[in-house]
Amino acid sequence: MNQAQFVTLAEAAGSVPSGAKIAIGGAMIMSPMAFVRELVRQEKRDLDLVVVPVGGINVDLLVGAGCARSIEFPQISMGEFGMAPNFRRGVESGRIVTHEHS
Repeated sequence: MNQAQFVTLAEAAGSVPSGAKIAIGGAMIMSPMAFVRELVRQEKRDLDLVVVPVGGINVDLLVGAGCARSIEFPQISMGEFGMAPNFRRGVESGRIVTHEHS
């Protein structure tokens, strides 16, 4: 039987190289925000995000911090707070490549 291996949050984020493709989910609830903030702290760049099922503040933070290069998504929303502002600016400026799957 394999033993579980535990790593720190910093080690987990450190295992993600800049330019990696990562899946992220959770939208406004159940979102891995501590991990997202650690990616930002470690200044990861050019991440290709695959969002399942809906992206929210998690994606918006990565875009606003300059960590994301592209996003595959069915929906990016801040729920009752409306459009994710960093995501919107990134798309409108052409800085973020999007692949929308609705």
